[in-house]
Amino acid sequence: MPFLKRLRQTSPDKVNGKLVKFRAGDCLSIDCKNGNYIAAFVYGKFNAYYLLTLIEYYKTVKPQLPDFIRGKFFGTRFGSWEDLTYAVAIRMIKCKYIDSCDVEKVGDIKIKSSVTRGSYSYDKSIEMLLDIYLEEFPIRLEKSKNAEKFPDLAFVSKHLVEVKNIIE
Repeated sequence: MPFLKRLRQTSPDKVNGKLVKFRAGDCLSIDCKNGNYIAAFVYGKFNAYYLLTLIEYYKTVKPQLPDFIRGKFFGTRFGSWEDLTYAVAIRMIKCKYIDSCDVEKVGDIKIKSSVTRGSYSYDKSIEMLLDIYLEEFPIRLEKSKNAEKFPDLAFVSKHLVEVKNIIE
């Protein structure tokens, strides 16, 4: 059998025959082991990787479901103001690694089927995820503020987008 025909997505609930802990829409509290927590939701799973999207959250207490619903995610939007499409920034990290870390489900959200993937990056650890958060957050915050002042720029860059725009 040709190689490409053997390549396919695995079950959304299993990796190597073992059930994974989290599913699409799960809202996760991630202990950074420095006295703080970050938060992400599971956009989906592809083969042995969770597709995580960070939200605007870095605090000394665990996030709760309202922090997700009222929060902003790392993503962008494109199209026109009359026909907006939202895209999430994906952080791919091995299911086996996340399942073994101090990561807790605090609720779940139903993501609209129209939400697409905007960007992909692979991460190997919670520390790397935190580094990315701390590096990208101020940039996304500034670009989001600029997009509010200059609406024509709203489709040009990485933003913090309100979660309410992507949930049912």
